[in-house]
Amino acid sequence: MKSIIHFLRVTIVGGILFLVPIIVLTIVIGKAFQIARMVVRPLSGMIPVETVAGIALAKLLAIMAIVVFCLLAGMFAKTAAARKMISWMENTLLSNLPGYHLMKGIGESAVGVESDKPHEAVLARIEDAWQIAFLVERIEGGHVAVFIPGAPNPWSGSVYFMTWDRIKPLDIPVMSALNCLQGLGTGANALLKGKL
Repeated sequence: MKSIIHFLRVTIVGGILFLVPIIVLTIVIGKAFQIARMVVRPLSGMIPVETVAGIALAKLLAIMAIVVFCLLAGMFAKTAAARKMISWMENTLLSNLPGYHLMKGIGESAVGVESDKPHEAVLARIEDAWQIAFLVERIEGGHVAVFIPGAPNPWSGSVYFMTWDRIKPLDIPVMSALNCLQGLGTGANALLKGKL
């Protein structure tokens, strides 16, 4: 009975952690689209064309405004002031969210951004089995901290402190490791060939 309750709790929490960013992103994009449409509506009224390739001009201008705004925000994000602001938010607010640093590292890896602390995909030996894990930190004295995610929900799992001889570097993209976990081991043959 305890294992069923544990499974349900972990699965529900994992589902929430999976859905929250998607819902937040959907709400933010929807609100941004509404605001952009209100801003460009007067401009679209001045242009004699109502549709372009079957898309209402106001919608097209709103999408273009969002793209330009994202481009400007991306340029601002490269400034020292933006990095200072982001650092403050991460240190005071976001670091309190469970799994934030792991999600951030995985997200950076997925889009090709070099992180100062990348979470390397490794195999970790737990008793008589190897499990896909992420190297979180090297500890003085020959130990490492690894996060062993659950499957199919890799956003929950356990942290283990172990010696170096109990891990093997995988040299695979983090997203490939996550996809294997979410697929309950699908694709493991290609990922782990010659590594076990």
